[in-house]
Amino acid sequence: MEILCSGARCPVHEQRARWERKRACTARELLETERRYQEQLGLVATYFLRILKAKGTLRPSERQALFGSWELIYGASQELLPYLEEGHWGQGLEGFCRHLELYNQFAANSERSQTTLQEQLKKNKGFRRFVRLQEGRPEFGGLQLQDMLPLPLQRLQQYENLVIALAENTGPNSPEHQQLTRRWFLRQGWLLVVPLHGEPRPRMFFLFTDVLLMAKPRPPLHLLQSGTFACKALYPMAQCQLRRVFGHSGGPCGGLLSLSFPHEKLLLMSTDQEELARWYHSLTWAINGRKN
Repeated sequence: MEILCSGARCPVHEQRARWERKRACTARELLETERRYQEQLGLVATYFLRILKAKGTLRPSERQALFGSWELIYGASQELLPYLEEGHWGQGLEGFCRHLELYNQFAANSERSQTTLQEQLKKNKGFRRFVRLQEGRPEFGGLQLQDMLPLPLQRLQQYENLVIALAENTGPNSPEHQQLTRRWFLRQGWLLVVPLHGEPRPRMFFLFTDVLLMAKPRPPLHLLQSGTFACKALYPMAQCQLRRVFGHSGGPCGGLLSLSFPHEKLLLMSTDQEELARWYHSLTWAINGRKN
């Protein structure tokens, strides 16, 4: 439908121009940060992972515990980058979704990775010398291996923010709009994770149409990332079975949700029953929305 505006200025056209500028700026940021991200992934793969594999400094199980799915994640970035460079970010990001399970595996292994690093630095003299030598390379710009290991989880959160910004500034009639909104953001908020033993722990959750991301705040004294969240786990919604354990009656006592995945079960609690009902609705939509 053609829109006619009288006078020299047209508010509709001006708004579209603003959207286009924001979209171009976000697309440029996505491309530039992906190049840097891929470079950092490659540095770790080249100067740490592959050399350690060749030297045999660590046993295969120790190397796997330390780096997890790093090389596969590096490959996923190498797949994505040409699409971004050619301006086909909708198609590239849509294809990237099939690699989310690699990030899920990486998040599940993150604490084990840091523990393995500290253990090996403490007891393995050859590994400790090797790490210090590699960290001294100018390519790393003073970054230590322990600073590099969380990169995929930090990048995942950047992906989510950038995809949302692109989708918000892409017209609904654009062929890329549907590709971008396949990972649309639904809800975020604090919930209590109820463990089998011990006290419930507060965690921040970010729900998208395809994944549920669990994060916890970084320490206030963290030098570089105070006030941000560290991703702890990713859960694919296509594999989720949701059940409301209690909290049906609308009373003041809150409620409890059970989320079952193939290899894990989550119990999520809130003292605010209305908030829990909103989470239940959003989770149900993420699980079943595309089937209807």
